[in-house]
Amino acid sequence: MPAKNLISNFKESFHNKACKALQKLEASFNKINYTGYLYDKFFYNRLIAAELELAELKRGSKILHIGSGPRPMTAVYLARQGYFVDGLEIDPEARQSSCSYLNELEVKDKIEILAGNGKEIDYSKYAAIWLSLHVKTKKELLQEISKKALSGTKIIYRNPASWLLAFYDEICPRSFTNINHCRETPLIKAKRSCVLEVN
Repeated sequence: MPAKNLISNFKESFHNKACKALQKLEASFNKINYTGYLYDKFFYNRLIAAELELAELKRGSKILHIGSGPRPMTAVYLARQGYFVDGLEIDPEARQSSCSYLNELEVKDKIEILAGNGKEIDYSKYAAIWLSLHVKTKKELLQEISKKALSGTKIIYRNPASWLLAFYDEICPRSFTNINHCRETPLIKAKRSCVLEVN
């Protein structure tokens, strides 16, 4: 088997196992408030704040987050900043965990968790679309969104950096057509986010 296939198979296998392990970990944080709070603060809040600053969205805008997971930290952070968020999650167990977690929060009326993979959705309803690092078909989805979203829509996606590059493919933001602006956040916890604007 060629080395390229071995690397690809390894990444695929790691991706699947890592996603399952991460889902279990994040779901467990839904039951332990303080641990969950520290996890969100340490791994996500700074990154989301940097993404939001670059996206320059109007408060009250409608946002789609693809790959919201069992603990939808991005959706919750955005809702607390005054946005309305649809979280999209393909895994039924993660969706259930996410909905149970949201029922306990003050922002539950600003967040809806939907089933799906992002391919059959009307992007025109959203001012911005977030994609998580672990979304498997991220490159294909980014191509779809850049073609079908309305002009001015912001696309925010997370790229691996540092040690995560061994396990996830980096997607060059300049590889998309129909994109007007491209900005990147600084490196935060082995991730760097790209903020694109549809032409």
